[in-house]
Amino acid sequence: MEQNNKNNIKNSTRVAKNKRILIICVCIMLALVVVLTATVSTVAIVRDSRAVIKYGGTMVDKGVATYLAATYKAVFMSGLKGAYDTPLFWESQVETESRPFTYGELLEQETESYIKRVVIGAYLFDRYTSLTKAEKDAISRACEEVLADRVGGSEEKFNEDCRAMGFTYSDFKRATELIYKSEKAQDIIYGTDGTALNNPDRYSECDTYYYNEFSHVEILFIPTKIELIKDEDGNLEKDSDGFYKYQYFTQLEIIERRADIEEIRTLIEGYRNGSGEQISEYYFDSMQKKYSISNDFLDTGYYFSPYSAFSSRFAEESSRLLPSGYKEAFFKCLEAIRDNSNVMSSGQYYEIEGDYGSAFIHRLDNTEHGYLSSEHTEQFHDFFSDAADYLYGQAVEKITPDVEVREEYADIVVTEIPYNYYYVAKVGVTE
Repeated sequence: MEQNNKNNIKNSTRVAKNKRILIICVCIMLALVVVLTATVSTVAIVRDSRAVIKYGGTMVDKGVATYLAATYKAVFMSGLKGAYDTPLFWESQVETESRPFTYGELLEQETESYIKRVVIGAYLFDRYTSLTKAEKDAISRACEEVLADRVGGSEEKFNEDCRAMGFTYSDFKRATELIYKSEKAQDIIYGTDGTALNNPDRYSECDTYYYNEFSHVEILFIPTKIELIKDEDGNLEKDSDGFYKYQYFTQLEIIERRADIEEIRTLIEGYRNGSGEQISEYYFDSMQKKYSISNDFLDTGYYFSPYSAFSSRFAEESSRLLPSGYKEAFFKCLEAIRDNSNVMSSGQYYEIEGDYGSAFIHRLDNTEHGYLSSEHTEQFHDFFSDAADYLYGQAVEKITPDVEVREEYADIVVTEIPYNYYYVAKVGVTE
């Protein structure tokens, strides 16, 4: 009995001791968490206090902002003919759609927009993912390569050479990371070339682009000067130089075509002012069959968009093999069709008159998920890539007004700092 009591006392003592050890360990861990949290909070506060531009948790201090400004300045100047980094050039005037600017004002404005885009892109990247070890290594390696190539691997020499531009090697590394994240953000969200959007779960996003930017139209072009010559199989003939053959209309043919144009024009105007009925689709279709050069898209219509690669390519390729005067007129006509169809209401008709004839557009309803239709594969060949560009641009535009630009940013006068094309890292990631 006495022995059992002694064992119980020993066990109780051991348990109490273990509890004390556990409590001490927990207290130490809690203390470490508190210290670590306080340290992280302190670092965040310091970073925030130094930020000149920020959005959310993405912040750019003066050194990084200066690097971005100096680097963008080189890009800006490379796009201008006769650009010199002199006060005289920056004070010279350039006309814009809104009002006259000096080149210096335009540079300052576009540089701020560029830095905002970098900040937003980096923010979006961090929102959806984080840098992998391979990416971190690639960014470090790219920066070290610049350091080795430009200044023999000396950070001190780098800082000395870049003092006039206002940034250090540390700023350069941070800016390189931000630029990388910004350039990758769109692919992270929408997939490379928009591939992630080709998914039923994301068609609602695609529809935003599709219904806002694409116009489904029928086109009736009635030529009044020349016609392209077809062979007995209905194919367009070409001359020895590869251009389409053509012939001028007789006076009687011109009168017939102008009569049809005038009739359609009267119907459109009569419906518009309430004195007549809308053109019947049967009548419009019959006119299309009478005058169409090709049967392509005759039954399905076309989809045009200012953002669509097909829309631009269609105009270029359709006019490429035409005689020079006709080519210019036809190209302008197709561009006008593309631009005007986007602002028309469904069911509306519109005329575009040119030197070589008149084009009439009939706006149709967009079919549900038309971009998936096999009938329109060619017109939507680049759809998901274009949609990614559009949706990302819309997201950035929506966020831009909320990017905070602090007073200290005004200390960066882009026209006065040297441009930077020498210290730029190219990040190549290998998994």
